[in-house]
Amino acid sequence: MEASITLKNVSKHFHKHYILSNLNLGIEKGSTFAVIGRNGAGKTVLLQTMATMLMPDAGNVFINGEDTLLVNPDLRQIVGYLPDHDMHDPWISGWDNIRLRAELLGLSISKAQDRINSFIRDFNLTEELVNAPVTYARGTKRCLDLVLIILADPEILILDEPTLGLDYHARAVLLRYLSEVKQTKTIVLASNEFNEIQTIADRWIVLDKGMVRFDGTIEKMLTQIEVPFTAELELQKASPQKITKLSTARKIHTIQDFGLTIRVQTETLQDFIEIMHETDLHDIVGIRGQIMRIDEFLNRLLTDEE
Repeated sequence: MEASITLKNVSKHFHKHYILSNLNLGIEKGSTFAVIGRNGAGKTVLLQTMATMLMPDAGNVFINGEDTLLVNPDLRQIVGYLPDHDMHDPWISGWDNIRLRAELLGLSISKAQDRINSFIRDFNLTEELVNAPVTYARGTKRCLDLVLIILADPEILILDEPTLGLDYHARAVLLRYLSEVKQTKTIVLASNEFNEIQTIADRWIVLDKGMVRFDGTIEKMLTQIEVPFTAELELQKASPQKITKLSTARKIHTIQDFGLTIRVQTETLQDFIEIMHETDLHDIVGIRGQIMRIDEFLNRLLTDEE
């Protein structure tokens, strides 16, 4: 498939310290690509380089096959970049921020409003926009910045920690939008929300010290690293008998009794499912589970690499 973004031997350094080291990547059109990594791994610099906010010290970045080193103002219309910090003017109203952005994009205010009215409503911004963002809550500021990015209707979205500060409702609105446009736009996002990455990303990389340590899918990850599954079983009442029975199950790695909650860990999700098929569930009122936190995955992966 044709690539929206291509990096060839891209390096970036500050004071002789390499932030990106000889990266080669191709991101297909109409795909969702995620970047994860520890703090200082180079995620933000990578996204800024893709978005042409930074130029590489070595190598080339191509947008739709065009070298970004050859200045083309149209590239800024193609790419919408959301930084991990506020991008609006905090001292003018939300509406004035939108008007200013529309003018920079050459859009009439009526066309701009047509594009973003639904987002203003869904993000609950209608009453807030008459005020200056300096008075907004953190999540509301993030919603305004998302509206400013969506306003341009770019074909490539590059989003650095897009759900930072968002409440559950705003996060759901954003993820629904990304799911709706993921076949027609190329989406690149840096996030430490592993659940979001699993839900929306077609492919993701782990960046560490400016180098790619993993490139693939959840399925590929599961073939490389043993991923335990942890579940919490909520009971109607404390049940020592349930503890005793579960503790004899061959595939349970650990079990902890917290009275009305039992925490069990198995080698895999499939092992847990098999155990539940063999367990009397009538007194279990809830089950919560997770495969692995992102920090656990990074620790395992990078330890194996070392």
